[in-house]
Amino acid sequence: MLVIKPTHMHQLTDKALLIADDDQEAFRLLYERYWDALYVKALHRTGNDADAQDVVQEVFISLWRNKKNIQSKDSLSAYLFTALKYCIIKRVYRQAQKGIVVPLSVEDLEKTDLTAEELLHYKELQSAIAAEVAGLPERMREVYRLSRTENLSIKEIAQRLNLSEQTVKNTLSSTLKRLREKLARYACWLPFFI
Repeated sequence: MLVIKPTHMHQLTDKALLIADDDQEAFRLLYERYWDALYVKALHRTGNDADAQDVVQEVFISLWRNKKNIQSKDSLSAYLFTALKYCIIKRVYRQAQKGIVVPLSVEDLEKTDLTAEELLHYKELQSAIAAEVAGLPERMREVYRLSRTENLSIKEIAQRLNLSEQTVKNTLSSTLKRLREKLARYACWLPFFI
């Protein structure tokens, strides 16, 4: 573990902050470096303050949860802005569904300023998730669909499937763990989609 005196942490590269000993200070510094720029981009894309703040917060939470898996040079800028795009796509996708499975169109994806490579990764990840979900046992697949596609709460899923809330929680937790293991090569992007 890299041990750095807090007074010098502001001089560290983004990559060095990811492995710094003082997690709170490192997170604060990264947050201060990127919050404003990410927020402005998110606000432009989402059109409202609450959604913009939510997606930027999701990006930072995911960054910190996955910091050991992130492979970047010295700057996290490209990673964070790409993560923001995926997070916004996920939000748009979920909001557009309104209880009905409606895939995000290629036109909508193109409006998010994804590069051709990012669009390809997005489609590849969506296909991989769909294939893995299709291979799940029936109950896992149904709980996942109700949670992630229809955006139902644990309580609503339990009522619809006539299960206990704890059973739904356990099933969803097992399902997500299984999907993360099966889709490990997409580790950096999974938090935004699963």
